[in-house]
Amino acid sequence: MSRPGAIAAAWEICKKDVRIERRTGEITATAGVFSIVVGFLSSMAFYVNDDTNAATAAGTIWITIFFAAVLSFGRVWQRERDESALTGLLVAPVPRASIFVGKALATFGMIMIVEIPLVLLCMLLFHVDFSAQASTVAAPVKEPTSFHVSSFLALLVMGTASLSFVGTLFGAMTVRTRARDLVLAIVLFPLLSPVLVCGVVGTRKAFEVQPFESYSGFLGLMAMSVTLTAALGIGLFGALVDD
Repeated sequence: MSRPGAIAAAWEICKKDVRIERRTGEITATAGVFSIVVGFLSSMAFYVNDDTNAATAAGTIWITIFFAAVLSFGRVWQRERDESALTGLLVAPVPRASIFVGKALATFGMIMIVEIPLVLLCMLLFHVDFSAQASTVAAPVKEPTSFHVSSFLALLVMGTASLSFVGTLFGAMTVRTRARDLVLAIVLFPLLSPVLVCGVVGTRKAFEVQPFESYSGFLGLMAMSVTLTAALGIGLFGALVDD
Protein backbone atom coordinates (compact mmCIF):
# COMPACT_ATOMS: atom_id res chain seq x y z
CA MET A 1 0.00 0.00 0.00
CA SER A 2 1.49 3.32 -1.07
CA ARG A 3 1.94 6.19 1.34
CA PRO A 4 -0.61 9.01 0.97
CA GLY A 5 0.58 12.24 -0.56
CA ALA A 6 1.07 15.36 1.55
CA ILE A 7 -2.19 16.97 0.43
CA ALA A 8 -4.20 13.77 0.80
CA ALA A 9 -2.80 13.21 4.29
CA ALA A 10 -3.64 16.77 5.34
CA TRP A 11 -7.19 16.35 4.04
CA GLU A 12 -7.66 13.07 5.92
CA ILE A 13 -6.48 14.65 9.17
CA CYS A 14 -8.86 17.56 8.61
CA LYS A 15 -11.77 15.18 7.96
CA LYS A 16 -10.92 13.20 11.09
CA ASP A 17 -11.19 16.33 13.27
CA VAL A 18 -14.39 17.39 11.52
CA ARG A 19 -15.97 13.98 12.13
CA ILE A 20 -15.08 14.16 15.82
CA GLU A 21 -16.56 17.64 16.06
CA ARG A 22 -19.75 16.53 14.31
CA ARG A 23 -20.19 13.79 16.90
CA THR A 24 -19.35 15.86 19.98
CA GLY A 25 -20.02 19.48 18.99
CA GLU A 26 -17.94 20.62 21.95
CA ILE A 27 -15.97 23.32 20.14
CA THR A 28 -18.64 24.84 17.91
CA ALA A 29 -21.28 24.67 20.65
CA THR A 30 -19.08 26.29 23.30
CA ALA A 31 -17.61 28.96 21.04
CA GLY A 32 -20.95 29.51 19.28
CA VAL A 33 -22.90 30.17 22.48
CA PHE A 34 -20.12 32.46 23.71
CA SER A 35 -20.22 34.44 20.45
CA ILE A 36 -23.98 34.88 20.47
CA VAL A 37 -24.01 36.02 24.11
CA VAL A 38 -21.22 38.55 23.51
CA GLY A 39 -23.01 39.85 20.43
CA PHE A 40 -26.25 40.42 22.33
CA LEU A 41 -24.53 42.01 25.33
CA SER A 42 -22.50 44.34 23.12
CA SER A 43 -25.58 45.50 21.25
CA MET A 44 -27.32 46.28 24.54
CA ALA A 45 -24.30 48.09 25.99
CA PHE A 46 -23.60 50.24 22.91
CA TYR A 47 -27.14 50.79 21.61
CA VAL A 48 -27.47 54.40 20.38
CA ASN A 49 -30.79 55.71 19.05
CA ASP A 50 -31.31 53.06 16.38
CA ASP A 51 -28.30 54.44 14.51
CA THR A 52 -25.78 52.24 12.80
CA ASN A 53 -22.59 51.93 14.80
CA ALA A 54 -20.11 50.46 12.36
CA ALA A 55 -17.13 50.88 14.68
CA THR A 56 -18.80 49.02 17.54
CA ALA A 57 -20.02 46.28 15.22
CA ALA A 58 -16.53 45.79 13.77
CA GLY A 59 -14.94 45.66 17.22
CA THR A 60 -17.55 43.23 18.54
CA ILE A 61 -17.12 40.87 15.60
CA TRP A 62 -13.33 40.67 15.74
CA ILE A 63 -12.92 40.57 19.51
CA THR A 64 -15.52 37.83 19.75
CA ILE A 65 -13.93 35.86 16.90
CA PHE A 66 -10.56 36.10 18.61
CA PHE A 67 -11.71 34.78 21.97
CA ALA A 68 -13.91 32.13 20.38
CA ALA A 69 -10.88 30.99 18.39
CA VAL A 70 -8.76 30.80 21.54
CA LEU A 71 -11.39 28.53 23.06
CA SER A 72 -10.99 26.27 20.03
CA PHE A 73 -7.20 26.08 19.91
CA GLY A 74 -6.75 24.20 23.15
CA ARG A 75 -9.57 21.72 22.53
CA VAL A 76 -8.36 20.75 19.04
CA TRP A 77 -5.04 19.55 20.44
CA GLN A 78 -6.42 18.37 23.78
CA ARG A 79 -8.15 15.56 21.91
CA GLU A 80 -4.81 14.30 20.67
CA ARG A 81 -3.53 13.89 24.23
CA ASP A 82 -6.14 11.25 25.05
CA GLU A 83 -4.81 7.69 24.93
CA SER A 84 -1.55 8.82 23.24
CA ALA A 85 -3.36 9.79 20.04
CA LEU A 86 -0.77 12.51 19.41
CA THR A 87 2.03 9.95 19.47
CA GLY A 88 0.17 7.79 16.99
CA LEU A 89 -0.32 10.78 14.73
CA LEU A 90 3.35 11.71 14.87
CA VAL A 91 4.61 8.21 14.06
CA ALA A 92 2.26 7.90 11.09
CA PRO A 93 4.08 7.88 7.71
CA VAL A 94 2.93 11.39 6.77
CA PRO A 95 4.88 14.66 6.58
CA ARG A 96 4.81 16.90 9.63
CA ALA A 97 3.58 19.73 7.41
CA SER A 98 0.52 17.64 6.48
CA ILE A 99 -0.40 17.26 10.14
CA PHE A 100 -0.13 21.01 10.65
CA VAL A 101 -2.12 21.90 7.54
CA GLY A 102 -4.82 19.33 8.32
CA LYS A 103 -5.29 20.58 11.89
CA ALA A 104 -5.26 24.21 10.71
CA LEU A 105 -7.91 23.49 8.06
CA ALA A 106 -10.15 21.82 10.63
CA THR A 107 -9.70 24.75 13.02
CA PHE A 108 -10.44 27.20 10.22
CA GLY A 109 -13.67 25.41 9.37
CA MET A 110 -14.85 25.32 12.98
CA ILE A 111 -14.18 29.02 13.51
CA MET A 112 -15.97 29.91 10.28
CA ILE A 113 -19.04 27.97 11.43
CA VAL A 114 -19.08 30.07 14.60
CA GLU A 115 -18.54 33.30 12.66
CA ILE A 116 -21.53 33.02 10.34
CA PRO A 117 -24.30 33.49 12.95
CA LEU A 118 -22.14 36.01 14.84
CA VAL A 119 -21.67 38.26 11.80
CA LEU A 120 -25.32 38.07 10.81
CA LEU A 121 -26.39 38.83 14.38
CA CYS A 122 -24.08 41.84 14.71
CA MET A 123 -25.16 43.25 11.36
CA LEU A 124 -28.78 42.92 12.47
CA LEU A 125 -28.40 44.30 15.99
CA PHE A 126 -26.10 47.17 15.00
CA HIS A 127 -28.17 47.98 11.89
CA VAL A 128 -25.24 47.60 9.51
CA ASP A 129 -26.49 48.28 5.99
CA PHE A 130 -23.86 48.76 3.29
CA SER A 131 -26.26 50.53 0.93
CA ALA A 132 -27.65 52.84 3.63
CA GLN A 133 -24.18 53.82 4.77
CA ALA A 134 -23.27 55.21 1.38
CA SER A 135 -25.34 58.33 1.92
CA THR A 136 -23.56 59.18 5.19
CA VAL A 137 -20.06 59.26 3.73
CA ALA A 138 -18.80 62.76 2.99
CA ALA A 139 -16.90 61.79 -0.15
CA PRO A 140 -18.79 60.28 -3.08
CA VAL A 141 -18.52 56.48 -3.21
CA LYS A 142 -17.63 55.04 -6.61
CA GLU A 143 -17.50 51.37 -5.71
CA PRO A 144 -20.72 49.32 -5.74
CA THR A 145 -22.11 47.89 -2.51
CA SER A 146 -21.10 44.37 -3.49
CA PHE A 147 -17.48 45.54 -3.69
CA HIS A 148 -17.43 46.48 0.00
CA VAL A 149 -19.24 43.29 0.98
CA SER A 150 -16.60 41.29 -0.86
CA SER A 151 -13.83 43.24 0.85
CA PHE A 152 -15.32 42.54 4.27
CA LEU A 153 -15.64 38.83 3.50
CA ALA A 154 -12.03 38.76 2.29
CA LEU A 155 -10.87 40.34 5.55
CA LEU A 156 -12.93 37.84 7.51
CA VAL A 157 -11.60 34.79 5.67
CA MET A 158 -7.97 35.89 5.69
CA GLY A 159 -8.12 36.95 9.33
CA THR A 160 -9.61 33.59 10.30
CA ALA A 161 -6.90 31.80 8.32
CA SER A 162 -4.18 33.72 10.17
CA LEU A 163 -5.79 32.93 13.51
CA SER A 164 -6.02 29.26 12.57
CA PHE A 165 -2.39 28.96 11.45
CA VAL A 166 -0.94 30.70 14.50
CA GLY A 167 -3.34 29.04 16.93
CA THR A 168 -2.62 25.57 15.53
CA LEU A 169 1.13 26.12 15.81
CA PHE A 170 1.08 27.38 19.38
CA GLY A 171 -1.61 24.90 20.39
CA ALA A 172 0.78 22.12 19.38
CA MET A 173 3.60 23.81 21.27
CA THR A 174 1.62 23.97 24.50
CA VAL A 175 -0.35 20.71 24.31
CA ARG A 176 2.11 19.01 26.66
CA THR A 177 2.49 22.02 28.94
CA ARG A 178 0.51 22.35 32.14
CA ALA A 179 0.48 26.14 31.94
CA ARG A 180 -0.71 26.11 28.33
CA ASP A 181 -3.43 28.73 28.92
CA LEU A 182 -0.87 31.11 30.39
CA VAL A 183 1.56 30.51 27.52
CA LEU A 184 -1.18 31.10 24.97
CA ALA A 185 -2.13 34.37 26.67
CA ILE A 186 1.44 35.65 26.88
CA VAL A 187 2.59 34.63 23.39
CA LEU A 188 -0.54 34.36 21.27
CA PHE A 189 -2.31 37.59 22.19
CA PRO A 190 0.53 40.00 21.25
CA LEU A 191 1.39 37.97 18.14
CA LEU A 192 -2.14 38.23 16.75
CA SER A 193 -2.63 41.90 17.60
CA PRO A 194 -1.70 43.10 14.06
CA VAL A 195 -4.29 40.75 12.57
CA LEU A 196 -6.97 42.10 14.90
CA VAL A 197 -6.04 45.72 14.16
CA CYS A 198 -6.24 45.14 10.40
CA GLY A 199 -9.52 43.27 10.82
CA VAL A 200 -11.20 45.87 13.01
CA VAL A 201 -10.13 48.97 11.06
CA GLY A 202 -10.69 47.39 7.65
CA THR A 203 -14.11 46.07 8.65
CA ARG A 204 -15.18 49.43 10.07
CA LYS A 205 -14.25 51.21 6.86
CA ALA A 206 -16.00 48.56 4.75
CA PHE A 207 -19.15 48.84 6.93
CA GLU A 208 -19.06 52.62 6.47
CA VAL A 209 -18.62 52.17 2.70
CA GLN A 210 -15.59 54.40 2.68
CA PRO A 211 -13.50 54.55 -0.52
CA PHE A 212 -11.60 51.33 -1.09
CA GLU A 213 -8.28 53.19 -1.10
CA SER A 214 -8.80 54.02 2.57
CA TYR A 215 -8.60 50.37 3.63
CA SER A 216 -7.00 48.51 0.73
CA GLY A 217 -3.74 48.53 2.67
CA PHE A 218 -5.33 46.50 5.45
CA LEU A 219 -6.37 43.86 2.93
CA GLY A 220 -2.78 43.71 1.70
CA LEU A 221 -1.42 43.39 5.25
CA MET A 222 -3.93 40.65 6.00
CA ALA A 223 -2.87 38.71 2.90
CA MET A 224 0.75 39.09 3.96
CA SER A 225 -0.16 37.81 7.42
CA VAL A 226 -1.77 34.68 5.98
CA THR A 227 1.33 33.94 3.90
CA LEU A 228 3.75 34.50 6.79
CA THR A 229 1.77 32.54 9.36
CA ALA A 230 1.32 29.60 6.98
CA ALA A 231 5.05 29.55 6.17
CA LEU A 232 5.95 29.91 9.85
CA GLY A 233 3.67 27.05 10.85
CA ILE A 234 4.85 24.67 8.14
CA GLY A 235 8.48 25.48 8.86
CA LEU A 236 8.39 25.23 12.66
CA PHE A 237 5.74 22.61 13.37
CA GLY A 238 8.01 19.61 12.96
CA ALA A 239 10.62 20.99 15.37
CA LEU A 240 7.98 21.82 17.98
CA VAL A 241 6.36 18.39 18.14
CA ASP A 242 9.50 16.25 17.83
CA ASP A 243 10.92 15.07 21.12
